[in-house]
Amino acid sequence: MKVPRAPRARPPPPRAAPAHRRQKPASDGPPERMAETDPLALQNPPTFQFLVALISIASVAAFAPAPVARTSVALDAKSKALPFLECPEKLDGTLVGDAGFDPMRISDTLQDLDYVRAAELKHGRISQLAIVGFLVEEKFHLPMFSKISSNPLDAVKELGVAPQAQIFLTIAIIEFITFNKTYDSSSAPGDFNFGASFLKNKSDAQVLKLKTQEITHCRLAMMAITGAVVQTLIYNEPLW
Repeated sequence: MKVPRAPRARPPPPRAAPAHRRQKPASDGPPERMAETDPLALQNPPTFQFLVALISIASVAAFAPAPVARTSVALDAKSKALPFLECPEKLDGTLVGDAGFDPMRISDTLQDLDYVRAAELKHGRISQLAIVGFLVEEKFHLPMFSKISSNPLDAVKELGVAPQAQIFLTIAIIEFITFNKTYDSSSAPGDFNFGASFLKNKSDAQVLKLKTQEITHCRLAMMAITGAVVQTLIYNEPLW
């Protein structure tokens, strides 16, 4: 006769953890806990994101045009040379021959225009001598240079080293003598007191007319010598 076994006692169900020890899902945690579990957050920490944003803003601001302070008169004035453009603020007619021609507004980047005017006069005066010598060289030669080419550009190479050294030495001496005058603000730009006797006993209007003619001829000569050199290089023929 079998004796019935007593039923096994079932183990008690696991007790729930206290409320203060329960682990919350990752989605319900604070941002700090989410950042620890999010791989993207580990790769792009907040400091790195802030630096990227700061660099982006700085790069955009670097290409933004700098504000230029202009007076209301400068905004309303139009250039005489280019009436469809505004006249640059510093080209107010103070300089002789000023027609407001500065489409690239280079004058806005310069603090003093006297040095630029002195350079313009120097280049213009050299260009006047150059274009005259260019034309004379094509037709006339001194007896000692009778075998030199009539092409001015070829004549420079055929002339030799010694004459060219003399030319450069003369230019260097003139530059050395007039160096202080170039940066001297006590006199007018480009005024080396050369030929001042021609301005004696003349009215202010006559002096202004002569100075205007000089700067006009300087600008014309600079364009002329540039065109002469380019045309000779392209066609290799005399200009006249």
